[in-house]
Amino acid sequence: MGIEKLTWRFLIHCIWLGVWGVDTSSWTAEVPNSVSGLQGSCIVIPCSFNYPEPKIKPSEFTGIWFKDTYEVIYHPDTSNAITDYRHRTELVGDLRQKNCSLRIDPLHRSDEGPFTFRIEIKNYNKASYKDDRVSIAVSSSPDPPSLSVMEEVKVGEEVSASCSVSHSCPSDPPRITWSHSGTPSIQSQQQTKGQWEETSTMTFRSSIADNNQPLVCTAAYRGGMTVSSSKTLNVKYAPVDVKVKGVSSVKEGDSVELRCSSDSNPAAHSYRWHNSRGRLSTTGPTLTLENVTRLTEALYCTAINTEGQVPSSPLKLNIEYPPEIKVDSACTSDISMVTCLCIVDSEPPSTVEWSLPAGHLPSTRVEMHGSVTMVTLQRALGFSETVHCHANNTQGNATLSFTVPTNGKIFLLYVSIGITAFVVVVIVIPMSACLLTKKCGTSHSDQPVASKQDMDASKSASSDPSTSRKEQKDTSSETHANYYTNDQLYGNMEAEEDGDPYECVGEDDAIYGNI
Repeated sequence: MGIEKLTWRFLIHCIWLGVWGVDTSSWTAEVPNSVSGLQGSCIVIPCSFNYPEPKIKPSEFTGIWFKDTYEVIYHPDTSNAITDYRHRTELVGDLRQKNCSLRIDPLHRSDEGPFTFRIEIKNYNKASYKDDRVSIAVSSSPDPPSLSVMEEVKVGEEVSASCSVSHSCPSDPPRITWSHSGTPSIQSQQQTKGQWEETSTMTFRSSIADNNQPLVCTAAYRGGMTVSSSKTLNVKYAPVDVKVKGVSSVKEGDSVELRCSSDSNPAAHSYRWHNSRGRLSTTGPTLTLENVTRLTEALYCTAINTEGQVPSSPLKLNIEYPPEIKVDSACTSDISMVTCLCIVDSEPPSTVEWSLPAGHLPSTRVEMHGSVTMVTLQRALGFSETVHCHANNTQGNATLSFTVPTNGKIFLLYVSIGITAFVVVVIVIPMSACLLTKKCGTSHSDQPVASKQDMDASKSASSDPSTSRKEQKDTSSETHANYYTNDQLYGNMEAEEDGDPYECVGEDDAIYGNI
């Protein structure tokens, strides 16, 4: 009923304008020919109008919007609007300011128009601006954002990026988010033909982690629609994580290939290799070592690109070799205990064991010092005459046999030492005393006095060097024999008694009698 009434009044008004010839040149409206909107979002149709100024300023205005010139889509009295637009349209302009902008929310696919505006001024006049029509281009998905950023930067530099989207709903603009952390700033600016531009600007400092990673901005519209744009950052940086890589272990005597690896942008264009003595001749990313030994030095490399050069940490190769039992290995003994030490150098460290001909012996102590293993065996004196040290690892094995001191040999040593001490105390010392006290040959009247010739002969014999060395040599041989039998000792003593030209007499006879 309301629509029919408005239609009738509109026709009457047209007739009135035509009959009375009212000048309508000042009755104008400005609307875009077309506006764009996203289905499910809102749209604001910008509109302004003009009318001839009356002598008395109007105080009451009524704005009406039509679709196809006859369907009311907006009226202050919502009952006058067709059902499909009821509660979806709103006049957001101030008619007193000649602003007739219309908001449609939410925008439907069928809201294409065309649409016209009509103004009714109380106590003055009315007009429909049927020549100023506007249509709506309804899209089902938004256009992607416009992303602007300097894609190639150096590490550590500040990066500024902006992301812009166009929309038609200033009261509820799209929400822009970034894939990178930072604090963005938002700016909204009105464009032509009912469009608005929402711009988010963000700054951050570039890092290595940003290289070759997409920087994404996403616009989320009301209704759940999202759209994104991205650009891949190219961050330049000097080599990092420089390492010498190769096999973890290599057998002594083999060859090994090492590789210098790094992460850089751009990639390293040259390399340098070094050891503790200086730079090597190789300049490529790989280095081949021939015939490596356990003495091969630690190596490191330097990776070089346009942004800088960075060295690696040293790499010490793990050279594997079979066991080697050191010459310092030995068995020693004291009065009651035998201690055997087996020193083994190998890589990987060896398993070291002791054994007798009859079987395995548990070790007393095991010490590890890098590639050197020191294994100690302690046993009571006389436990065995021979003991074996066995060493083995993944590269080979080695065995060394030790001769162990026994009780019998130690006993003979002690007997020899005792007999030697006895000879020195009982025989050598008294004979020396006899010569020094002048009692030899003069103490008893029944002994003849030595003639001058005998004395001269004695002096001559004692001054002859060859005779002295011979006697010393003979005495030494006799002493060496004394280590073994007491019968030999006493026999030697009797021989000396019969043939000594300086025989002691008198008081010294008691000494020999005691012997």
